[in-house]
Amino acid sequence: MLGREHRVVLVNRSYVYSYAPSFTWVMLGRRTGRRISRDLRTLSKKGIEFEQGEVQGIDPANKRVLVGERELTYDYLVVALGAQYSADEIEGLGRTWTYYHLEGAEGLQEQLPRFQAGRVAIVVSGLPYKCPPAPYEGALLLDDYFRRRRIRDDIEISVFTPESRPLMAAGEQVGGRIIEMLSQRSIDFHANARLTAVHHESNVLHFDDGHQAPFDMTIATPLHRVPDVLVQSGMAATGGWVPVDRETLATNFEDVYAIGDCTAIPLGDGLALPKAGVIAHGEAEVVTRNISAEINEGRPIWAYGGQGACFLETGGNRGTYVSGHFFAEPAPEVTMRQPSRIWHWAKVGFERLWLWRWF
Repeated sequence: MLGREHRVVLVNRSYVYSYAPSFTWVMLGRRTGRRISRDLRTLSKKGIEFEQGEVQGIDPANKRVLVGERELTYDYLVVALGAQYSADEIEGLGRTWTYYHLEGAEGLQEQLPRFQAGRVAIVVSGLPYKCPPAPYEGALLLDDYFRRRRIRDDIEISVFTPESRPLMAAGEQVGGRIIEMLSQRSIDFHANARLTAVHHESNVLHFDDGHQAPFDMTIATPLHRVPDVLVQSGMAATGGWVPVDRETLATNFEDVYAIGDCTAIPLGDGLALPKAGVIAHGEAEVVTRNISAEINEGRPIWAYGGQGACFLETGGNRGTYVSGHFFAEPAPEVTMRQPSRIWHWAKVGFERLWLWRWF
């Protein structure tokens, strides 16, 4: 959108980008980390400068960012630091399995073939968490995986979540359909289950209402919180997220925008906009178009409308598609398609398109 006289600089802690929607496939051995990863340094072919390093500080008053020992200045800043993972607040959580990062998914790829019988617990450890369908997709894919190995009768699968229903922001109808899918596959669903401890010595999960659940393998979401650097910079309050204008994604600081999982945008029903890649993508489209218009002496005219959609794998090379308008009043309007092979192959196609288009 901009001429060659302008600089676009991307800062990231790693030079490796991995496509997160495929982590469940990595878990099952259907993908490798190498297949779904790309080198961010290749973006130089598109005229994008890449700086590898950890963001140590942001000084919005003086338009500076500290990356390691280097200081970068900017005219416009787009903050997309995501959510910081943590396990310290819950005893034993750090020793559970997870597919919420590539290393965890690769670890499960090695571990699952050794699992022959027992109880698998999939746990949403806290709210909010990104990619709301992922725990349920994982449960349905594991059901299919164990059926293919013909050991499903020897394995119990349970899902525990502090939510009152799956995909809270998607509404009762979508949540009810997911519960029904889980039930049809003999996957136990436990709502309002707030994890307080994971005792690995006795293989027992503990919840805040006193309930306990035995397990042989626990796969959990990490706890999500705003990155420390955003609290230190004054962009976010302790225990909160970065507040933004929901249409422009502008923060309280001049020429600073925030997109994706590090933000919090309230919805009409009192819930928050889901943390998901498709949301970050839509927000990025709006921010970049408005910045470009302003630089080119035009007037920003784009507004983010709260649209979002994602695929949810259901096993057996089938999937579904959840889409909706989250800014609708008085509550989000979200629908879920009937599971079919079409949506599975649509997700496969989207994965290929994404990795080809951007790299």
